Amino acid sequence: MVTKGIGTTTVILIGIVVLVLILASKYMPNVSTVVRTIGQQESSFLVQKINSDSVEGIWYQAYPVPRGEGTPKTLHIGDNIGYGCEGISEKVTKIDFDAQTVTFTKVVVQRPDYGCPICLSGNTFIDTPNGPVKVNELRTGMLVWTADRLGHNESAIILKVGKTQVHPTHKVVHLILDDGRELFASQGHPTADGRMLGGLKSGDVIDNSHVKTTELVPYGQMYTYDLLPSGDTGFYFANGVLVGSTLGK
Repeated sequence: MVTKGIGTTTVILIGIVVLVLILASKYMPNVSTVVRTIGQQESSFLVQKINSDSVEGIWYQAYPVPRGEGTPKTLHIGDNIGYGCEGISEKVTKIDFDAQTVTFTKVVVQRPDYGCPICLSGNTFIDTPNGPVKVNELRTGMLVWTADRLGHNESAIILKVGKTQVHPTHKVVHLILDDGRELFASQGHPTADGRMLGGLKSGDVIDNSHVKTTELVPYGQMYTYDLLPSGDTGFYFANGVLVGSTLGK
């Protein structure tokens, strides 16, 4: 009896299938549910009142920098608590008014190559004593302009630079101010006064100008960028707009 061996092509195909299965299992979403009642906190949301069709409470900013002061927020079925990180979603999936409980369903996609894309577009120019420089060309030790707590501009040394890979479907905020300045950045990037760019709307004031338009648009690049200058604020100028840093302060 003649036994035929497994061909090279077959072995390669089997290896590819095994690899695909391993990667698929590695990146399978991790789904969990939790039930909370009044006075209990789920992630960044503190439940204060449960209505028949909504949940009222206090939302605490977790990204890019955790803040102790919360803001009122009302969630309905299907609403996301809000994290600022791709790959994490936690929504209200059930409200039991009689039992005074609310059920949250959390979905986490394990992607170690994706972090929290809360930074600037790679095309952003940063103001430096030597003129504007693209953010993706900056390195630690270089000089940039910052602003102190009194609003005075001063030169500062870059202490840190950040680079975060983003999902191919990542979107950024296209911010246009009345004075013509524009900025492309992730929704979770902070302004100099602690707000997030994704929360700005037409008419809001930022860096002594009013927001003309704000729109969420596809990004199309692989990375977002950030930096931390020396000084007491961590502020720097991105396309002429004073913003905060996600890397410290």
